[in-house]
Amino acid sequence: MAIDFEKELNPQQYEGVIATEGPVLVLAGAGSGKTRMLTYKIAYLVHNLGIDPHSIFSVTFTNKAANEMRERVEYLLGRDMKKSWLGTFHSMCGKMLRIDGESIGLPNDYVIYDADDSRQLLKEIVLEFGLDPKQIDVKKLQSAISKLKRKMQTPEQFEIYAKNPAEKTLSKIYFTYRELLRKANAIDFDDMITLTVRMLTKDDKIRQKYSQKFQYILVDEFQDTNESQFAFLRKLTIQHNNITVVGDDDQSIYSWRGAQVKNILEFSQYYKNCKTIRLEKNYRSTGYILKAASGVIKNNRMRHKKKLFTDAPSGEKVIAAKLLDEYAESEFVVRKIEKIIQSGVNAGNIVILYRINALSRVFEQKLREHDIPYIVVGGVGFYERAEIKDILAYLRLLVNPADDISFRRIVNRPRRGIGAGTVGKIADIARDSDMSMYEVISSGIPLPTGKHILSAVRNFVEIMKSFQENIDEIAPSELIEKVIDKTNYLKALEDENTVKAKARIENIGQLVNATTDFESENPEPTVRNFLSSVTLMTDVDRWSQSDEMVNLMTIHAAKGLEFHTVFIVGLELGIFPLARALSEDSQLEEARRLFYVAITRAQRQVFITNVIQRSRFGSVEEMVASPFLAELPGDAIEQIDSIPKSSIYTSGVGGQYISSSSTRRYSKGKTFNFSSGMKVSHQFFGIGIVSSVRGEGENAVLTIDFKKYGRKKLIAGFAKLKIL
Repeated sequence: MAIDFEKELNPQQYEGVIATEGPVLVLAGAGSGKTRMLTYKIAYLVHNLGIDPHSIFSVTFTNKAANEMRERVEYLLGRDMKKSWLGTFHSMCGKMLRIDGESIGLPNDYVIYDADDSRQLLKEIVLEFGLDPKQIDVKKLQSAISKLKRKMQTPEQFEIYAKNPAEKTLSKIYFTYRELLRKANAIDFDDMITLTVRMLTKDDKIRQKYSQKFQYILVDEFQDTNESQFAFLRKLTIQHNNITVVGDDDQSIYSWRGAQVKNILEFSQYYKNCKTIRLEKNYRSTGYILKAASGVIKNNRMRHKKKLFTDAPSGEKVIAAKLLDEYAESEFVVRKIEKIIQSGVNAGNIVILYRINALSRVFEQKLREHDIPYIVVGGVGFYERAEIKDILAYLRLLVNPADDISFRRIVNRPRRGIGAGTVGKIADIARDSDMSMYEVISSGIPLPTGKHILSAVRNFVEIMKSFQENIDEIAPSELIEKVIDKTNYLKALEDENTVKAKARIENIGQLVNATTDFESENPEPTVRNFLSSVTLMTDVDRWSQSDEMVNLMTIHAAKGLEFHTVFIVGLELGIFPLARALSEDSQLEEARRLFYVAITRAQRQVFITNVIQRSRFGSVEEMVASPFLAELPGDAIEQIDSIPKSSIYTSGVGGQYISSSSTRRYSKGKTFNFSSGMKVSHQFFGIGIVSSVRGEGENAVLTIDFKKYGRKKLIAGFAKLKIL
């Protein structure tokens, strides 16, 4: 099959393909055809230069990307490439360890522990050391050890630097973890890279073998490589330096999992006489979309300069809409989606992107109301998230004590010492007695277990019985607040103090908002009716047979994808960017890159939204617009201000609009009389001191300094504050 490389590629892509000798850095802007260039380069090496496919080492990050690349090469060459060295870092390193791992004492029949296996092993080590599992966060341990491995620090090396008690404890756990892995003939994901580097470093013959075998190294998504992956590539190229890396520093968004943007920024320092090629012609987006994206990303200092351009028309300007609250935001977005679908755009070619998962709930609800099919991609729907299912399981068991499924889910959530063995014994008694599991423990039937566990079981029953009082009269939101308080569910997440735990706390806050909405919109807002409504909302079988679904996903999950229309929501300070990004330039630049990635997912239309007040944790906070909005170039943007004229406006940082109708809905007839210096208590934020009061009555904006969560701005009519 004849391939006219020069004709089928643009000049820059063709330049990247024929640059086969020595180091080559290809800076591939968003939508510039980098995968096309890589696949054609492999085909060029084989078809035009006669290189054996097994002498080409092509590596990327996902199996999907690797399979797509392999299929394209097979199509171009008309030959099977399944046995070629084309795959992910982990699969390629794993293959090398199977062949030569015995040189470093690793048998070729090793097993691979996934993340759950590793966590379970660490749990056993914590117990073996006599440490309190409640005080030791196993996920943090796992993350710390993973970070050490990515930096290629052995337990012996880390021991030298371990100074404080926490580091010394980590050092001992790291030693034991490694030894137990060896005993089990196992390695974890990080080992697959670091052990390969160790093997290539320790044994010159093996390093020379692979360096000679792989005459050409091609790397996709190079901006996402971490320290150990780059070290691995350097070992492979030590003899010939024939390496082509393709990536975009403007799309480096994974530092939280170890990616180092400096690898691509400083590539030419590691590989002298490096040839740099820029792929700047965009084949995806319209002119206005590219202008908006470029206007934002140019504010980053740590980047290779590049300017995307397109032969496509300018298209429609990017819409930047300012709205009252998340309800107005979701209504705006879904109404636009309806019109776009009516114009002939496939629903599956539309995406709603957000920075944090908790924002999806209101959009899911609004899409259901408008009977628009959707799918939450790269995650689960709001009501399918573990913490939401946990809280709802408490409510379901209260309404129906015969619900063994809900009982099994919550009897030890949060952990109260009722393990699987005890649950199994309860299940046996329930089966023999023809009773539900909750009926068994609440009936006083003797349990064959120790005093400590028996006490935990009795305590669980007492808590549940306290909730059952007036179950048909209590408001769902009030019951949920009692559940998360008396069970210490919220406290357990606060004590965990991880990014994931904080996201779960945010989700629980959204659940309280959802129940409040339900109460205001239903004539009989009982717990039973609320659960029935949720059950109907989570039944999405009617959409399962169709691909015609609007996509909802985080921006991280959207990397590498493209859509006709993109909605980017929640552009407020503290959400996008997150508050922690403001403390460090590098984090703020990564947040800006994330915004750039979001914009460049779009082919034809981009809508960006921010609100001026948002419900969080059962109250409403005044929001400040994201600084990224001010960086959008004015001549590429159409501004929409959709604040209702009937709203009350109070001046201040970012302004504050308060919908009188919304306030009445939440105020529930209370009186509000707050003053500076007053001590108050909030269900989620805890105890705080009122710093200032702006306005009067239920519309007053309170600035409160909370001990745990810092300064918050809340609206009196929404906040459900108790004066202490």
